Amino acid sequence: MEYKKIMENAKNDRMNDAVEAAARLLLEREVGELKMNDIAAACEIGVASLYRYFGTKASLVIKAACLLWRSVRSLFDGVFECGYYKEKDGLGQLGELMKVFRVLYISHKDFLRFLDSFDRYIINEKITPEEMDEYRRSVLDFYPLFEAAFKTGVKDGSLRADVDFKTMYLAVTHSLMQLSEKFARGDIFEGENALAEQELDFMIGMAIDYISAK
Repeated sequence: MEYKKIMENAKNDRMNDAVEAAARLLLEREVGELKMNDIAAACEIGVASLYRYFGTKASLVIKAACLLWRSVRSLFDGVFECGYYKEKDGLGQLGELMKVFRVLYISHKDFLRFLDSFDRYIINEKITPEEMDEYRRSVLDFYPLFEAAFKTGVKDGSLRADVDFKTMYLAVTHSLMQLSEKFARGDIFEGENALAEQELDFMIGMAIDYISAK
């Protein structure tokens, strides 16, 4: 029994090593270009073992994507529970939440490039919703924070109460994320993204102006 437990722990350690290696590589190159042989070499595990552990490249890539999202989530631990945030009115809280996308663009372009590549890979490979369930649960979900800020703003009078909040949330977050991913890919034409940060600020400003009651 003890031997079986030792072997199972060793297997889990090897699987974790493989997921971490895949995550590092996915920040450096396109998902579609990454080979199982590349991951095997990076974590010093035989490629046959990788297939035995994970079944498919897609399964390993999804687990690596979950790890990357957890790393991003950890960056914001406690940020929206601190006094600085809670002391703001609802309008101010929404502004802080929207700035997250600007932070991701400035400091985590490699992660944004990965997301763009990952989305295309998932569509091309026709990955099922069931296979994506773990990933869906790992994604940083700002909706509860946005909703709480909206309710605070309606209550304190800083936000309009007649807004279709869910539509606003989806439109703003999708727009900011897609814009951030586009900028992270780099220029197609020289200087195309020279004002990337200003454009993100402009989009955030438009959203804030629209929902503000002031």
